Parts: sequence; structure tokens; C-alpha cells
Amino acid sequence: MFTEATEWAGYGVKATVLCNEAVVSTAYTSYDIADHWGRAPRYGFLSDFRSEESGDTRDVDSMNKFHLNVIQFYDWMYRHDDLVPKEDEFIDPMGRTMSYKVVREKVAAVHGKGMAAMAYGAVYAGLKDFLQARPEWGLYNRQGDPFHLIDLFYIMDITPDSPWTDHIVEQFRQAVQAGFDGIHMDQYGFPKKAVRRIGGEEELVDLAECYPALINRTHAAVKEINAEAGVIFNNVGNYPISKTASSDQEALYIEVWPPVVRLRELKGLIDHARSLDPHKPVILSAYLPSFYPEAGHDKEWAENGALLTMASIFASGGYHLLLGEDHGMLTMPYYPDYAVMRPEFAVEVRRYYDFIVRFGVLIQDAQLEDVSYTYTAGVNTEITFEGNVPFAPSGDIDSVWTIIKRKPGYQILQLINLAGLEDDYWEHGKKQRPEAQNDVVCTLLIEQPIECIYTASPDDQAQEVIVLDYEVVPHGQGLAARFTLPSLRIWSMVVVKFSLQE
Repeated sequence: MFTEATEWAGYGVKATVLCNEAVVSTAYTSYDIADHWGRAPRYGFLSDFRSEESGDTRDVDSMNKFHLNVIQFYDWMYRHDDLVPKEDEFIDPMGRTMSYKVVREKVAAVHGKGMAAMAYGAVYAGLKDFLQARPEWGLYNRQGDPFHLIDLFYIMDITPDSPWTDHIVEQFRQAVQAGFDGIHMDQYGFPKKAVRRIGGEEELVDLAECYPALINRTHAAVKEINAEAGVIFNNVGNYPISKTASSDQEALYIEVWPPVVRLRELKGLIDHARSLDPHKPVILSAYLPSFYPEAGHDKEWAENGALLTMASIFASGGYHLLLGEDHGMLTMPYYPDYAVMRPEFAVEVRRYYDFIVRFGVLIQDAQLEDVSYTYTAGVNTEITFEGNVPFAPSGDIDSVWTIIKRKPGYQILQLINLAGLEDDYWEHGKKQRPEAQNDVVCTLLIEQPIECIYTASPDDQAQEVIVLDYEVVPHGQGLAARFTLPSLRIWSMVVVKFSLQE
């Protein structure tokens, strides 16, 4: 039961149509109620703001069906160093003809669906003419050349006393004043150290030391305009999350790049981030290049891999920036190069998002403790599995990946099937889906009285919660509950709910 004191709760919905007491059709969905979008930030994106988009809200309607609740407006601005457009029609730095009228319409449409609108803003990007007029505002390498990205975006000095810092924070404040709910603070992952010029002297700048102060200052500035506003900072390739994790922001956001290439390494990023601040949700920006339209890959091949990537992120307790526009999926860091899902695949993806909405408190709760490596496999016998392939927490192919977590009142088993895969690279598609595992027997040490054991999976079209019968059997440490999981396709969750009374 949701009350005013409840911070966050998720629910499943089953709607059945009857005719003369006979079932004609059944549909499922989910919803959650939270005190702020930052409680469970299901991040999406918009990047199309052409005048032809005026009056068309199909993209926002689509994102709402996937339960996205905070939307990044990517490259919505006039310039990276002058965000809010002065005219309704303008050309952005990438040469796109844009409409600020459409941007405002999309912000209003997002708000109308109860979503938050985040304005993209690169924290240190100025165009070449901006730097040329203010050379002391820039950052330089040891040869005296300015740092830049594609000879278009020049890296500016973000030290706390730099005039650029005053300038960009004011730009962020103006964006929120214009109607946005916060700032997506981007960086490019380089330079990590640079030289600034001040008073005719050169000084070394360690950017990792500068980001926390910039995040905190931006957060304070946007809060002055809107008490519900917030910021999300991009830790590119996980840099420099050890410095930024404690800053004032709504989530820990990581843009994933090599050398993080395997499914289990996605969990490693999430685990590390949660260890730095367990109370901030973790969002991975993990692009799926297998969907890039120009690559010409087989769509089913790409889809098979995408489900495994989503399962790995969600089961590990993270969120995934992937979906946006009208059934769009990100394929690379330049968002306009998104792909569009096939309708058949969109149905599957909706089930995955229904699942994390309904069971979010069990999957992403800050209280969760990961006991994967101490409760199962090897010398650990608290939880054992019997099946046709190994069950282990290592996330190797030709096994079932066991992610075991607990919190007061619950023990939660996340099982990801990696049997029969050709590789475990999260960016890759897969020739086929994992080989289904049936009648998996689990024996679980009864450490406290059990109220019930149930399972659910986003792979099940019915989206039903199945209560599992169990028998009590002897165990080397006392007694155990022995039960059978009927099937495992890609991702299944088993929840052990303990009795409140001994």
C-alpha cells in the first residue's frame, strides 16, 4: 500500500477482457509511484527537433509506453557555449536546421506525461570562434595547442576561478529557467590533465579535481530556479567516478567504452559505483552499434545481443540509457544516428521495462547486498543448482550466471542464461539466443523462516508471478528449501521472502 511516507513502490497490472465469462484477451503492464524521478531514473533521449516535428508527440507517447521518466534533450541548443536559442529557427554546430519552438513543445509534452526534461550541456565545450576571442579561457597541451574534439568543440578551463566556469554555470541556469528540469553534464573523457594560461603564466590542471566543484555549483544553481531540478554528470569510460560519486547529483552515470567489453564487466561498473554511493542509482550509457543502420547487420542478431545486455545491466541493479524518440535505440554517442526497433522486438523490450518497473524495489534497492561469491559455487553450499550447465557467479559463456543479493526480509536470485553463446561481448549481437534451461533444481539453506518463494521473468509473455512449491531437506548446515525452476530462457528472478516472525 502506497502512503505519503512511501518513497518508491512498483506494481504490476493485469487486464482481462471477458465475454460471456470467457477470457477473450489479457494484457499486462506496470507502473510505479515515487517521490522524485531520481528515485528510479529510467533515462531516455530525444534528438530530433526539426520544424517538421512540430505538433508530433508520437515520440513522447512511445517513451511513455516504455516507462521512461527522465528524458535527455540531446543537442537541443543553439551553441555549446550559448545554449538557449534566441530565434525559433537556427542551425546547430553540426549543421542541422533546428526549431526552438519544437524543443519547447517537446519539453511541454514530456512534462505532460510526468517525465523530467534534462538539457544536454557539455561542461567545457566552446566553439573555435569563442576560444579565439578568449584564448585565456581555454586548455592546452604541452605543445601549446588547444585541446578540441573534431576541430569543432574546444576544451575550456573548468577550474573554479576560471571565467568559463562562471559562464557555463550561468548557461545551465538559463536552461532550467527556460523550462528544463536539470542538466545532463557531459565531458569527453579527455584531457585528463591540461595546461591553462592565467596572468601570462602556465598552470597544470587536473580535471578530475575540478569536476566535483563544477557539479556541486551547477546543482546549487539549478535548484535556485527549480527545487525539483537536478543534474547528471557523465563519467566517460568510468572516469573519474571515484572523484565525482559524492557530488550533488541525482545518479551515477557511466558512458561505457573499451576496455569494458564483456557482460560481467558491466556488472563490475555497477558494483563499483554502488560501493562509492549505494544511495545513488547507477545508469550505464551502453550503445549498441550492432543496430547502427549503416552497418547492415541482421536485426535478429542484434536483438539477441541487446536482450542479454539489458538483462545484465538490469539484473545487476543498474539502468540503461538506450531508448528514445519513436522506438529508437542508441547505436553511438551521436544520438541522431539511432536505430528504430522492429515492432516485434519492441514488444519484448517493453516486457523488460515492465519488469524493472514492477520489481524495481527488489532489483535496485540501495539496501541490497551482493553475496554472489560467498553463497554459491565453489566451496559455498548455501545455494546450489542442478542443471545441464554450470551455475556460477563468474558470468562465463556456457553457464548460468548467478547474481545473488539480499536485503532485510528477502534473498533474491538473478539468473542469466549464457549457455550456447558464441561470445560474451555486450556490444555484439548473437547468432542465437541462449539454450533454454528447464527444470533447474535449487537447494537453498534456510537461514530464517521462509514465507514464500516465487519467480518471474521478462521473457514470459504472460508476465505472471509463479509461486514455487518447495520441500524441506537436510543440509550440511541445517535445513534447506529444495525447489524447481521450470524454465530459464534469458533472465529469471527468484525471490525468497522471509517470514517477519521467527
